[in-house]
Amino acid sequence: MQTISLESANQTRGVLSNMIKTLAQSPSALDGYLEFRDALSGTALSPALCEQIALVVAQTNLCESSLAEHSHLAALIGLTKEEIQDSREGRSPDGKVEAVLRFARDVTMRKRQWPLNELREHGCSDADVVEIIAHVALNNFENYLNRFARTRRGRESWLTAAG
Repeated sequence: MQTISLESANQTRGVLSNMIKTLAQSPSALDGYLEFRDALSGTALSPALCEQIALVVAQTNLCESSLAEHSHLAALIGLTKEEIQDSREGRSPDGKVEAVLRFARDVTMRKRQWPLNELREHGCSDADVVEIIAHVALNNFENYLNRFARTRRGRESWLTAAG
């Protein structure tokens, strides 16, 4: 099962990230991660907004490796350097995007009050809110794994280097 998952991960991103290599230490965890990530690729949220959520979550968690990876992916899909920086800081000239980014940041920070009214004012449905939370959860998992394993772009984590 691990080989199929690694092939799937490679097809999606074009190259195996060090985080995926680290996650492959547990085939079950890798399969679960890839299934969740792939399922979320079919949501109503645009690929750009998904990367912007990943950026604000990584910035909030101070995860350098995820910031580097998602900045690269965001640039590949057409976000400018300014949009990438603004996303990290929870800002956007688009009111709906900014509301989503603030919500994602607040969920990541585990605040007790989330700006749901602001999302509603910008036309977000219940399904949108659930999908935003799912993307936050996925990206928090990536950040936790990267920080635990001390993964870096271009270098193996201590887990994969030792194994």
